[in-house]
Amino acid sequence: MCRSILLDMLGEATITVQNGDLSGLTGLFWRYVSLSLATIYLPRTLLTLTAKGVVDAGVVILRSMDGPLELRYRRRKIIVPRSDVIFIPADGPTDIVLPEGGRLDFAHLPAYSLAAKRDLLKPVMLKPIDAGCLPLQLLTNYAGYLLRQEHHSEQDAGMMVEHFYDLLPVLAQHMGNGSAPSAPQTRLDSIKARIEENLASGTYSVSDVAEAEGITPRAVQKFFSREGATFSRYVLERRLAVAKTMIIAEGATRPISQVAYLVGFNDLSYFNRTFRNRYGMKPSEWRKVAAGREA
Repeated sequence: MCRSILLDMLGEATITVQNGDLSGLTGLFWRYVSLSLATIYLPRTLLTLTAKGVVDAGVVILRSMDGPLELRYRRRKIIVPRSDVIFIPADGPTDIVLPEGGRLDFAHLPAYSLAAKRDLLKPVMLKPIDAGCLPLQLLTNYAGYLLRQEHHSEQDAGMMVEHFYDLLPVLAQHMGNGSAPSAPQTRLDSIKARIEENLASGTYSVSDVAEAEGITPRAVQKFFSREGATFSRYVLERRLAVAKTMIIAEGATRPISQVAYLVGFNDLSYFNRTFRNRYGMKPSEWRKVAAGREA
């Protein structure tokens, strides 16, 4: 269960424990199509969590409740006091050190849910936020409510998640950023944002994004080649990642064929084949496995 949570939120991850082991871990986990929440009760000893990051260019929120948290992101080292919160990019390699172990809280905000708010979050990224910050308290209260409830109606859950996201601009403004969103930091950021906004369109192409950006399709491909990827491969990975989240979040309430259509696949056979190639199982099998984990 712990490995599943870490894989979804931070990518491939390992935990090194100085004393003791990870047997008997307990925790809480709640997942919705646009938000995932988790609390893991780790051993009360020094431990290090090393994560590679995920393809999804979303955001992970972290909080250590029993001691400080040391975050090593790329070449930066950040100390986060107990109960304070930090926002980190989900797609970068990260080392998390908990000198005293204990409870660790997570929230994963997928990229497609942040398209309209990403720029507002820049002032709060990779900066410890004091637990006494009122907008942050409201944010964590909503998260705690969702995490503790055993049953939610679709309407209640959607409303709580909507309130959660509505508080992000309030938090950013509280942290001193009341200005309008700025342009994406890089051209590739802008391209990726356009892709997120158009994932549901099965015909969205490199020519479409090039026209919107005022550059050539070849230039778009060059931006991705610098990251060791291609436009089509990146779009496919994002569609599969969103589909995987939707399958888990909505259980058996939405047919697999509809999930495929909603993330831009017009061919169900192609969707099933690429999903299996990426995750090692068919979408229907993944739904059964996820349902068993949550049970």
